[in-house]
Amino acid sequence: MAHFPLNFDVPMIYHRRFFLLMGSAALVASACTRTTQPDSQTAKAVKRVKHAFGETEVPTNPTRVIVLGYTTVEAVLAHGVQPIGAPDGVVSSLSHLSLDNEITADVGSPAQPNLETIVALKPDLILTSKYRLGDGYDQLAQIAPTVVLDIDGNHQWRELTRLCGEALGKQTETQTLAAAYEAKLQKIKDQLSQTDKQPQVSIVSIFPGMIRAAGTETFAGSVLADAGTARPPSQSQAQGPQNISLESLDLLDGDIIFIMGLQGDTDMATQVQTEIERIKAQPLWSQLKAVQNNQVYEVDSHWMIGSYIAANLILDDLLTYIGS
Repeated sequence: MAHFPLNFDVPMIYHRRFFLLMGSAALVASACTRTTQPDSQTAKAVKRVKHAFGETEVPTNPTRVIVLGYTTVEAVLAHGVQPIGAPDGVVSSLSHLSLDNEITADVGSPAQPNLETIVALKPDLILTSKYRLGDGYDQLAQIAPTVVLDIDGNHQWRELTRLCGEALGKQTETQTLAAAYEAKLQKIKDQLSQTDKQPQVSIVSIFPGMIRAAGTETFAGSVLADAGTARPPSQSQAQGPQNISLESLDLLDGDIIFIMGLQGDTDMATQVQTEIERIKAQPLWSQLKAVQNNQVYEVDSHWMIGSYIAANLILDDLLTYIGS
């Protein structure tokens, strides 16, 4: 069964529910004590990192990192770190990531992590974000140094990546990532400046029984805002994804429409593709300007959520399709 990342761009009905698989409190407490009090002879060099829940000592160069957040997984990978634990469904849902499921264990959901698994993995750093975390910070902090990134949504992915770089001790890598992204943004802006009229770019996500238009406070919306692309009036506001009815498909129109889907041979990807075909069969769909001009493109999961890896893939798509 496929899994969707837990994020603002995916309807809550498809969020996988997870339950803590804990043994007795004494067992976890005992394991946590062993993890957080290393022998002085093997203790690593540490630094203090400020975060949403205070200040925490973390290893200067952590090597066993568990990530409880989907955007955070990509931010860590972008810095060249393979996490030893990540939320359930990341490997199957975010196909653009180079995650090795033999290295990266499933540690449950961000709000309901599997504490037994996390203890067993012996992490030296746990990363999560404020808007994903439930009330489990104290339990996580007993297991390993836990940094809670002060982030309120997927559109703040650049700040989240910067904070990850700080926690990982890889600020130089963060600067390199940002510079490469800015350079590609300039290529987009140069290409757009050569057009007589900027095309309006519409971003649509379709799931069984649900159609959404992406505002600027979504991951893909924020990348398009960085690139300076024009958006349809219904998607140019500072807002997250908006539900669209079949009777209001005209709100999705633009010069170009990108439909965010799921690629791969999974049950959920098949369901999403079936729903996309159902929407395309609607009479109002055929009346859209982008449809009539054959300017509708289905894109993969990198439009849903991510960091610099996915953002650069979005820019690649724009370079490919704008002006085509």
